[in-house]
Amino acid sequence: METINAKTVSPEITPIKKVLDTLLIAQEEGNLEQFSKCFAQDENTLNIGTDLDEIWYGWYAFYEWMTQAIKTKPDYTIAAKDTRIQLSQCKEVAWYSQLLDTCFETKGEPFRLEGFRHTGVLEKRDGNWLIVQSHISVPDNTLPPTE
Repeated sequence: METINAKTVSPEITPIKKVLDTLLIAQEEGNLEQFSKCFAQDENTLNIGTDLDEIWYGWYAFYEWMTQAIKTKPDYTIAAKDTRIQLSQCKEVAWYSQLLDTCFETKGEPFRLEGFRHTGVLEKRDGNWLIVQSHISVPDNTLPPTE
């Protein structure tokens, strides 16, 4: 598995890393158009969020939810660390894992979350890498306080 924190990234992994970087920047900026370009937009795309009810089968279900979620995070920042990307032997499928540190507002207060887990699978389609499955999870000890 290639760790992206290394000083050099192989040419095969570079375009995959670019998709992951674009995804995070688009989320920070609330740019739904750029965010959308990172995903396969068909009924087989699967996205799993942090809550029990956050599972979206197909791109359009996820897109509908994201149209609201991506725009409602003032002062939202994301930093990736320990990104690891593995390329399949056929070089048409890749999977990744990374830890994310994020800062966002919740209940009117800034909240910092470190070690947010993000994993997924990308597929090369017509020369472009697209996310076909993603999953995010939050370590139990870092959840924001509930009232």
